[in-house]
Amino acid sequence: MLITTLGTSHGRHTMTRFNSSTLIETDGTGYLVDCGEPVSATLLRSGKEFASLRALFVTHLHADHVGGLAQLTFMLGLGEKGQEVTYCIPAEGVDVIRHYLEALYSAPELLPYALELRGVEPGACFEDDRLRVTAVPNGHLGGPDNSHAKLGLPNRGQSYGYLFELEGKRIAFSGDLPRNLEGLQELTAQPLDLLAMEMTHIKPEEALPFIADKPIKKLLLIHIHDPWHGAGEDVLRDMCFEYLDYPFIIGHDGTQLEV
Repeated sequence: MLITTLGTSHGRHTMTRFNSSTLIETDGTGYLVDCGEPVSATLLRSGKEFASLRALFVTHLHADHVGGLAQLTFMLGLGEKGQEVTYCIPAEGVDVIRHYLEALYSAPELLPYALELRGVEPGACFEDDRLRVTAVPNGHLGGPDNSHAKLGLPNRGQSYGYLFELEGKRIAFSGDLPRNLEGLQELTAQPLDLLAMEMTHIKPEEALPFIADKPIKKLLLIHIHDPWHGAGEDVLRDMCFEYLDYPFIIGHDGTQLEV
């Protein structure tokens, strides 16, 4: 299984990092976690085949995690006819995303491939002959925003981490976390071959000790905040060495690792 970090920045692009997106490839099939822009361009320039994509898993509906969805939907149309793709999206956004694609002349019913928009609620959310995925709420959005509710918008504050089980291995993506690390306890309760954890909304001096004694074989840090870019990466690396006894990688756009 190959994991490629297509985008590893936080809410804003930087000169060296794009918005969040990670690709999992196994046996010729690809699965995306988030689709921050410019995911289609990074897939293309990484030599990845759009025809191999089977599913997309959106952790939450902030623009840096879903901003590349429309162009991705278009580019998938350049793949093989008969392709089946499932977008697993927090349930609060499925209808809005559908209307958005319709407005862009990309209505799922008119695409040259089969696109399913599936609403994610906590628990098992996807399964095929290779992969089983479970959504774990993490509280990043802190519940519905009153300003959205007053406008009659469907926002429910849904935000998830995802547990992937495939090839006999377990990989967890934290999604964006709240300071109290909600959801991380559940994701790390059982052994993990890899934890992909964000490093923007949490403090490393709090998060790293929390996961230090968890049954994790390897840590991948993604969604990296500005203080840990450039020279700051050495500081973050030193903290990882201080707290962790297992291997870790500080992800950059284009980082690849075998699991």
